[in-house]
Amino acid sequence: MVVCAGRGEEFSFAQVIGVGLIESAINLTRICLTQEVDEIIFVGSAGAYDKRIQVLDMFCATQATQIESASLTHNAYTPITNRIESPKSIFCNVSYETLVVNSSNYITTDSVLAQKFVEQGLGLENMEFFAVLEVARYFGIGCLGIFCVSNHCDTNAHRDFLHNAKAVRERIESLASLLVNPTSSNAK
Repeated sequence: MVVCAGRGEEFSFAQVIGVGLIESAINLTRICLTQEVDEIIFVGSAGAYDKRIQVLDMFCATQATQIESASLTHNAYTPITNRIESPKSIFCNVSYETLVVNSSNYITTDSVLAQKFVEQGLGLENMEFFAVLEVARYFGIGCLGIFCVSNHCDTNAHRDFLHNAKAVRERIESLASLLVNPTSSNAK
């Protein structure tokens, strides 16, 4: 099953699960309780912490964290596990690099904090992916994220996200045949 966030990131081949950690967890859980789901592929945009990553680059991910920026400045802690990996390996037939994705209900707009995330081994930021992986783990379902970089995590993050949104949607739509029919002869 292919899912996406919505609110401007809808795709004809994906079910909308909502924006942010809470909406996506609730709605994806509802889907998993009412439909037979063998695997989950989440598609969407991501901000890049690392300036060496280019806008419109594509990435796969099977690991996510939920690290808030306050923890990077030692102004917060958490008693919960904040790193997760897909519970099963699933076939990924797109030939893109894999990065760890960090999720938060807040978008990073400080390039100094973005560099601290890079130092933690994190490459991308997407609001929903940690919740998607957590729901997949709960149900024992394999999960994969496919992301197109819409912006860098800096003071221009929102402006650049809006500017690149159409191109990001087009890049992800171009993967539709691979996601819907992974054994297609067009698979890379």
